[in-house]
Amino acid sequence: MKMTLAVLAFVGLLILSAPAVRAQDDAAMDPDLIAATATPPQTISPADVLKLMQSGDQTKFALVDTQPVDGYADTHIPGSLSYPWAMRITHFPIALPRDRMLIFYGSCSNDTSETIAHLAEFGYHNVKVMDGGLYKWEELKYPTTGKHQQVAPAPEVSQLSDPHAGHAVESASAK
Repeated sequence: MKMTLAVLAFVGLLILSAPAVRAQDDAAMDPDLIAATATPPQTISPADVLKLMQSGDQTKFALVDTQPVDGYADTHIPGSLSYPWAMRITHFPIALPRDRMLIFYGSCSNDTSETIAHLAEFGYHNVKVMDGGLYKWEELKYPTTGKHQQVAPAPEVSQLSDPHAGHAVESASAK
């Protein structure tokens, strides 16, 4: 009799605590809650990325394009690695270098942030996100490659510090 009562009490306790346990599990898996508590990644300007590219030292950083495969094929920054945001890590090691700062960009900042949060679980913490992504890069007429190549050459580093330098170049070429 005592044993039956103990079993019934235990089962009753499990039934009463199940909603609380489920709520904790749901909160742990809520992407909005995870995003709200995650530390936002550091950002880097497109001009600073271009300066790094023009420095010629590719051992310090790696550009990572998070667009879908078709987007990368159409247009991407020269020398960037394709790592689509939809890619899920299914095995280790991950095909991204660990010995360099990773600079992520894409066509949507939310996709890039999701990728970075996922990679952080595997120890990738030396990561930055390029402000404005590929859209800002193209707006600044920085070099791209792919099916829709941009013909304009990259601006010189001296032009990057002078906000009016691009206008002088445009007016000189218009004559």
